[in-house]
Amino acid sequence: MSLRFFIPIVLVAACSSNDKDSAIFTATWTKDVQPIMEQHCVRCHQGDGQGTGNFTSFEVVRNMAPLILNAIDAGTMPPGSADPDCHDYADSEKFVITTESRDSIAAWIDAETPYGEEGDLQVYDRSQSQLDNPNLVVTISEPYTPSFSDVNNAKNEYRCFALEHGQTEPFYITALHPHIDNTSMVHHVVLAKANDNAILEGSENKEGVDCIDNGAFIGGNFRDGAMLGGWAPGMSPVRFSNNAGLLVNPDDKIVIQMHYYQSDSLPEGASDQSGYEFEISTQRPENVITMAPLGLQGFTIPAGDESYTFSDTLTLPVGVNIWGIFPHMHVLGSGYEIKTDDECLLASDNYEFENQLTYLYKEPIFVPSGTNIQMSCTWNNSESNPDLILNPPQDIGYGERTDEEMCYAFTLVSLASQ
Repeated sequence: MSLRFFIPIVLVAACSSNDKDSAIFTATWTKDVQPIMEQHCVRCHQGDGQGTGNFTSFEVVRNMAPLILNAIDAGTMPPGSADPDCHDYADSEKFVITTESRDSIAAWIDAETPYGEEGDLQVYDRSQSQLDNPNLVVTISEPYTPSFSDVNNAKNEYRCFALEHGQTEPFYITALHPHIDNTSMVHHVVLAKANDNAILEGSENKEGVDCIDNGAFIGGNFRDGAMLGGWAPGMSPVRFSNNAGLLVNPDDKIVIQMHYYQSDSLPEGASDQSGYEFEISTQRPENVITMAPLGLQGFTIPAGDESYTFSDTLTLPVGVNIWGIFPHMHVLGSGYEIKTDDECLLASDNYEFENQLTYLYKEPIFVPSGTNIQMSCTWNNSESNPDLILNPPQDIGYGERTDEEMCYAFTLVSLASQ
């Protein structure tokens, strides 16, 4: 069976012009449009965010308003995310814009983008792009410059670094988010704990160790509940409720796997010194969470196929509570679905590599032992895909490199009583 599930053995809507008499309703920045930008856009479009323009600025949004509206109408903004109609998840209202909000932006443009009243301005919490109160920070000890010298993995480098956490007793991670130092070359990050010297050898020095072929993070010795998290572009911080956390023991090293990608625009000699921030507690929570990778392998995506889908099913050997899922594919990915016989867990027909999120459920989902989990992924390996790396298209199989493909659902679970 190609589907693999590594279960640990331990464990605002603004007013629409249709809602009011158009003769007396005028959309303004302060009352109508700024709340929409804050809810749906500034996660990426602010400061040094990955999106173009700072959408906390009235002037910027006013100048870009027609482009913003066009992107909404084209379905490219907000970027693709999981479908809350499959299963609602925390903060889902931030990622799907309503018709009413779209119409308010259109009404604002028609009214020639008035500013509005200062008294309508609100103070917004923009902490979704960082942790509120990290009390543990681990970082690569010195800036690292990838060589991209592996001829078998052109333009890709996987580097593992063992990071000291300095804790002398068991602790539980209740929130986590990376600090990405060089966003122009970090393709994704995987985080795990390890005390196996075979894995750690070499990764404890400042240069780290090459780790594309050791299988440590998705297979090998990290299958037994040792994966802690992952990051890809667009992801917000992962925060658990007060009664849940990921266990790390004092003798565990925190190992960070950096996937660096050499784009054509990357300056020669570019370096990176990324790390991770955590909120931790030494008090054991009611629920100890681990990350169980659910993945499809053994597929070949035909060259030129605009919508190729590969599926498989597994039967859960134990009962679990599912707290959240981080779906991950590469640039050919266009959609995914994860479900049981009775319930849709997570799905999207608009997957975007640049907007990958860990979707946490408002309440954990109980899935009993013996449940069938069905998973499918869909890719676009045709010239209609603007992100195509190999052009003309070639047959693509499973692999971790940027020009290969993956289909994983990194699933946060706790063992459930039967």
